[in-house]
Amino acid sequence: MNAPATVLPDKHTFLPGQDPEGKPIFSALFKRTYDIVPGGKCVRAKKDVKIHTGAVYYGDPKTSSLRYDTDFIPYKIATDVVFEGKAYSLGGVPVQSLKAALCVGAARKEILVIGERICRWMEGGRIAATPPEPFSAMEIRAENAYGGVDIYSDPKAPCEYPANPLGKGFVIKPTPKTLLNLPLPNQEDPKLRLSAEALCLLDAKQWKRQPPPATLGWVSPHWQPRAALAGIMPGDAELEQQLRDIFVKALPKDQQELYTKHPLPKIDFAYFNGAPAGQVFPYLKGTETILLENLTPEGRLEFSLPGDIPSAELDIGFGPQQAPTVIHTVQIRGEDRQIDMLWRAAFTYPGTDWLPSMAKADFRLEWSTAS
Repeated sequence: MNAPATVLPDKHTFLPGQDPEGKPIFSALFKRTYDIVPGGKCVRAKKDVKIHTGAVYYGDPKTSSLRYDTDFIPYKIATDVVFEGKAYSLGGVPVQSLKAALCVGAARKEILVIGERICRWMEGGRIAATPPEPFSAMEIRAENAYGGVDIYSDPKAPCEYPANPLGKGFVIKPTPKTLLNLPLPNQEDPKLRLSAEALCLLDAKQWKRQPPPATLGWVSPHWQPRAALAGIMPGDAELEQQLRDIFVKALPKDQQELYTKHPLPKIDFAYFNGAPAGQVFPYLKGTETILLENLTPEGRLEFSLPGDIPSAELDIGFGPQQAPTVIHTVQIRGEDRQIDMLWRAAFTYPGTDWLPSMAKADFRLEWSTAS
């Protein structure tokens, strides 16, 4: 388990945790905000966005999607690049659909953005959709992607789409009631379109057959497939096994074998990367070029990451030690024309039991810029 972290007033945080091998680490997290300015550059903003000590939702966490994932993650194995904002038609001319793209270097993530439309139940049981309503701007959110909850196929057991229970278009059985005015998704993968033939799942257990939700924002840690990666931290595996050995003796004998055969899963550290598919990268250098297509009113916005290189040093009583710094997160906020970047330096330390005896935490952070 992670011990409580100490938050410093200058957008730095010390956070105990584990690396993928289970070794105890004392991570320093540091965050900067940059303005995207004409000429394709990023310059320091007047104010840095705070380090998010927990998940931030658009509204009620039960009914709205994840706006910003928590920054309180001691160790990510890769860099998340996430976009928050809207898709825009060129020149503000209303369109029924458009393609929007987020490009990081040579990598390209593309989604098809479609105007409002609903499902129709036609004579003979055919399924059709109304023409998309024209739009000039559309918010990119999980609520507009494929998913949702089907409350009509089985009124006694509402069924939600595990990959996005807040979305649109998820339905099990094709009946006039389930399909009547069913909203269809505004965001789709152009290569994995939702078809009339595949709209109704028929069997809720086969949800993986459906197209994944197409979005550019954070994926909730409670949604699939991210949730399936959660499990026991490597440094806690021995203690967890000891507790299981004790607990199994308290179970009825006819249940002990079943319990033993179904241990808790071990965590996959990819769980801590909350960006959607196509937006998780081997640690970025911080100089990459990012291109936004139809995600700003002018249609195309290209800029380079600022190239700031942090150097971190920490002394917790054993003398100064240095650790390599990596980029955990690049958060693009299109409406604000800003990006937030979060770095991490992971230092070795004896472990959480030693923390009460820690007498000092002298942290030094220096910055240079890539030439």
